[in-house]
Amino acid sequence: MVQRTSTTRGRSVVHVEAPRADELPAGTPGPARPVATRDGSGRFVPGAGTSDLARKGGKAAHESRQLAALLGLWEVPDDHPYAPYARLAREWRDAQIERLSATVGGGEVGPAPASIISSAALQLAASRWLSDKGAQDSDSKLLLEASRLANDSRQGLLAAHELCAREAQARPKESNLTRLLREVAGEKKP
Repeated sequence: MVQRTSTTRGRSVVHVEAPRADELPAGTPGPARPVATRDGSGRFVPGAGTSDLARKGGKAAHESRQLAALLGLWEVPDDHPYAPYARLAREWRDAQIERLSATVGGGEVGPAPASIISSAALQLAASRWLSDKGAQDSDSKLLLEASRLANDSRQGLLAAHELCAREAQARPKESNLTRLLREVAGEKKP
């Protein structure tokens, strides 16, 4: 978070807000994804890469179900007008978490940045729904609320990026000696 000065009427002279995109910490790139081999028909072939991919997929599915239950993203009935927006919010949330993990979080996204991204996904979906509804009904109040929610979503994404980068930088690094001893012993990285 950064402190800004403001000349905006009604706003404190100094206030705290999420940094701009060009002020965000660089973060840590994630490890390379496991490579699973396939046979001629496209089916996975047993091996280390396939096992790693299956393990990561199972973990991701479990975390996604837990997060969805926590946030109530699955509770929207299919016939509700908001249902397509909720589905897109889930897909967008998953894509953003995957992107942060790969580019900023060193292969991980902690629960706090994931929660912020999930809230940003809900805000963005609600913004789009209200925007569409406001445009249909020519309701300027709905359009203003949609704009506010979209801006809140943007702020959340910037805060999640910064938090994810700081968590990645604070994570203990494995020393070369520890890595060498682990490799000599034939152990996989924990």
